Amino acid sequence: MKSENEPVNNYLRYSGIGFQIAATIGAGVFIGYELDKWQHTSQPYYTLGFAVVFVPLGLYLGLREFVGKK
Repeated sequence: MKSENEPVNNYLRYSGIGFQIAATIGAGVFIGYELDKWQHTSQPYYTLGFAVVFVPLGLYLGLREFVGKK
């Protein structure tokens, strides 16, 4: 038996996955930015490096959450 709140729960779940992906990428960029600032680099090498690592990580975590729960 389906409840009346199921569509709302699905919207919350899927928007939560989007926020999880954004937060993961944002955390990587923030860490890289702070390392660039601390190391006084001329170019944002750490920011770029952490973004490149955290984008696939965020997508993996989001897709795992999307596929894993039914």
